[in-house]
Amino acid sequence: MKYTLIYETSLPCNVETLFNFHADTHNLTLITPKDTEVDIVKIETPLKKGNQAILKIKKGFLSFVWELTFEEVLYPHLIIDVATRSPFKMFRHEHHFIAIDEKHSILQDKITFSLPFWPLSVLAVPFVKRDMNQMFAYRHAQTKAYLSNNTNPLTVSKVP
Repeated sequence: MKYTLIYETSLPCNVETLFNFHADTHNLTLITPKDTEVDIVKIETPLKKGNQAILKIKKGFLSFVWELTFEEVLYPHLIIDVATRSPFKMFRHEHHFIAIDEKHSILQDKITFSLPFWPLSVLAVPFVKRDMNQMFAYRHAQTKAYLSNNTNPLTVSKVP
């Protein structure tokens, strides 16, 4: 069974800045919760359709490798990555960057996933949803904090 979760936040920056922030892989660690370690093993840059990435992720006593392919990269509105190896049976992450005006935009993350070992995994769904809710609340709050603070020495690389 597939599940879809959507997270949305208004941000005080233009859509290009928002896209560039998320396309810059150095910023991944800035928006990752403190209880999760992410090691970027490999990522093909500049970010474009067909690129692949390999991440080592450690959360608590769990550790796993996450391999993904960028299914779509449409500057400055969309990045879609799909896991080819992960703890999930299927995992698709759509990053939508929506312009409100020249100084404001919306970050929308749409996650579609299914768990292995259905129907036994139905017992884990509430825990997975809770973890994702916490993680994306943190990611959105951190993104807003970094992009709201004009004095932050954050580097946001431009991705055409």
